[in-house]
Amino acid sequence: MKRVGFLINFNIFKWFGGTYLIKNLINCIMKFSKNEIKPIIIVKKKLSKNEQKEFKNFELLKTNFFYNQTLIDRIYNKFLILLFGRSKTYDDFFLKHKIEILSHSNALSNSIFLGKKSAIKSYPFLADLQYLYYPQNFSLKNRFLRKINIYMCALHSTKIIVSSNDVKNDLKIVSKLASRKAMVSPFVFLSPKKHEIIKCPFLRTKFKLPLKYFYLPNQYWMHKNHKVVLNALLYLKNKDKLKNIFIVSTGSKEEHRNTKYFYEIEKFIGDNDLYKYYKYLGTVSFKEVLSLIYHSVAVIQPSKFEGRSSTVEQAKSMGKKIILSNIDIHKEQNPLRGKYFSPDNFTQLSNLLLQTVNKYNHNLEKKHIEYAFGKSEKNFYKYYKNYVDLIS
Repeated sequence: MKRVGFLINFNIFKWFGGTYLIKNLINCIMKFSKNEIKPIIIVKKKLSKNEQKEFKNFELLKTNFFYNQTLIDRIYNKFLILLFGRSKTYDDFFLKHKIEILSHSNALSNSIFLGKKSAIKSYPFLADLQYLYYPQNFSLKNRFLRKINIYMCALHSTKIIVSSNDVKNDLKIVSKLASRKAMVSPFVFLSPKKHEIIKCPFLRTKFKLPLKYFYLPNQYWMHKNHKVVLNALLYLKNKDKLKNIFIVSTGSKEEHRNTKYFYEIEKFIGDNDLYKYYKYLGTVSFKEVLSLIYHSVAVIQPSKFEGRSSTVEQAKSMGKKIILSNIDIHKEQNPLRGKYFSPDNFTQLSNLLLQTVNKYNHNLEKKHIEYAFGKSEKNFYKYYKNYVDLIS
């Protein structure tokens, strides 16, 4: 049995995508592993009640080893790795806890590298290379650190995990060695159990929703492109065609790169009187996210950039129709009932919204859902096998 460590040394509530990705993979391992892999999540000693809830049912290694390190400690360990190819301090820690592999260990400012001569195999995860395409979203310092991060991954890891061929191809722009080391592990999600899905009447009462709605479950980050959806609503409103269109939105409103971004969204909604057609619910539980996807007319994913979209994979696992931007990664994800639009073309999106709501057929929707639920476990097992092959 291989003991695989997953280091959580980042704020799990600021990077929901990374948190869900790791939890989803560990659930996949626990479901299919027959004494092949033992996953251990490495966390700080003091967890809040919400953090404890997030990691319920997982084996935890609680330690402040990675949380009490000063900047000097981190620089010193990186210096040892650059000079000798390993840090005895890091190796001793993992050997003491019988962890043979460190997986998904790379969260930029909290990156941990073990070195090419380390006794522990390491598989950092690179989510995407957005900074290459939207440099205006990143400071000069941040862009520099991201590039250095890729070089370090290339030189001082066993392999690099990426979630799509799109990311692997992007790596060639920065480092051919990193691209050669990259292994694609395209994550998928298992369909939720039917009894875990919250009933539609309860959701409608709790959140005051209409019977038919589109669901947009993205964080309010600039590249997530909420504005194209709002422009599509305004376009339909001006044509008096908004009668059956209602958008439900969830996700964190914090955008550290532009603290006024959410205010701009709210102002646009208010200035154009769109509150009747667009409702922001804030952050909701993962169970509520899945239930909102399940009961929606369709899911909207308008993002201008993704490494691999969790929203798309969650909707695919339930056979939902998805209206999504025609960026390369979304085409690679290839949802069975995907309808594409150019990420800046709000008229194209508005037409898709109208077509989808007008052609909605509840009985046909149920058939697509049942088909997806029937294939879900097989797809989830493929994800497990791919990961086992990767770390083997």
